[in-house]
Amino acid sequence: MSNNDPGSPAMRWLSPLTLAMGVGMVALLARLLYIQYFGTPMPFWDQWDGEGASVIKPLVGGTLQFGHLLTPHNEHRIFPTRLVALATYLATGQWNNVYEARVGALVFCVIPALLVWHALRDAGAAAGRWLLVPVALLLSLLPFAWENFLVGFQSQFYFLILSSVVAVTLVARHHQSIIALTIAIALSVLASITMASGLLTAVAVGATCVMACLYLPGRRAPALCATVVLAVIAAVAYSRIPVIAGHGALRAQGPGELLLAATHTLAWPARDNGVFFIVWLPSIIMVLRMLVRRQATPTDLLMTGLCAWSALQGLAIAYGRGHDGMRVPPSRYTELFVPGLFANAWFAIQLWCVVPTPSRMRTAARTAAVAFALLLVGALLGQVSKDMGKIQKFSAACRLQQENVVRYLTSGDPEALKVGEFELPYPDAARLKAQLDDPAIRQALPVTLVAPSTPTTAEAPLGPR
Repeated sequence: MSNNDPGSPAMRWLSPLTLAMGVGMVALLARLLYIQYFGTPMPFWDQWDGEGASVIKPLVGGTLQFGHLLTPHNEHRIFPTRLVALATYLATGQWNNVYEARVGALVFCVIPALLVWHALRDAGAAAGRWLLVPVALLLSLLPFAWENFLVGFQSQFYFLILSSVVAVTLVARHHQSIIALTIAIALSVLASITMASGLLTAVAVGATCVMACLYLPGRRAPALCATVVLAVIAAVAYSRIPVIAGHGALRAQGPGELLLAATHTLAWPARDNGVFFIVWLPSIIMVLRMLVRRQATPTDLLMTGLCAWSALQGLAIAYGRGHDGMRVPPSRYTELFVPGLFANAWFAIQLWCVVPTPSRMRTAARTAAVAFALLLVGALLGQVSKDMGKIQKFSAACRLQQENVVRYLTSGDPEALKVGEFELPYPDAARLKAQLDDPAIRQALPVTLVAPSTPTTAEAPLGPR
């Protein structure tokens, strides 16, 4: 079996670009279906402050300035997410969570498509790399990240991942190009104003620049200069992260807590932190081999950069939310590990082929690859039923929250908001009431104001109940 013919009938007839576009379209369709059946138009929790009060109200009131887009939301600056909120409002006349979630789905679908394309495009890659197509589909179709695709506010994760994947790709494949490096730097800046952990994009991209200088032929000066700029970006972004009162208690309080939380986050999708080493074993082996042999292809560096980026994100989560241990990363964080998992799958295929002749070394290498594959597939599929149950519960809660808000808007009775904490789309009833009483916010909301006796309706389709 030659490297140009990896053995899959699909890859004999379809180009890498065609397969990548197919994966992206399937991912988009799946996300849109989730949103159609389980999404609700009413803004949810952080959207009220992060979008409504910060940009929607100034837009409706005619006072919006560029600075509003960069004001911190907790530790984060969420520039692209606020742009999405403004764009969907200007296009539809509604501040609508469903519309924002659909934009997030559109951004997301580019991520698995890019990963597949870059993994398949090199003729010299290992045989069997077509297996990365089902891996990408698993990571795109399964509902483990339901918090992100049902809440439009979470598009920040997709902008962060996409900008980071593209930036790492540019420096891995075009480390001599000043234009490519400039775009990668710009994307690193964008990542830093997308989420607080976006500063780590500059770190991962800078590390990839250094590896490109060490292992790829050509000029080194452009990439080394870019590395210096990226280090400055990371330092400045870190210095500008707001300190939030009360959030310090959530952080890991010492090396022990940090290590425990890190093993849990880096073990995802497994629930047992004892197997985290298996999740990262393919990349550890192949990167060490690359360092020892001092040989690498641009795709090797790309996948190494993606592993580094996801590992850094996992460590940041462990530090920022590691107090009292983090047994399983919350749903919203899980997609940060997708680039690293995909890259580890790529390395696992390389590991399978690295020793061509039968030997104990080949047996060990293939055992490690199989262990990774079984863990990845088993852990992902094993959570589907639980995740679907969480989606249904969340969707039902959001519909109840929307009904309570509409009841208040149509009756004006504050008693409508005196319900349980999770029966409102915002954790503070008094603050929610103040926003609902604001004419600018009320004008932007997606609900249709109807008579109290009339059943609640919404302008955006909600799917089957």
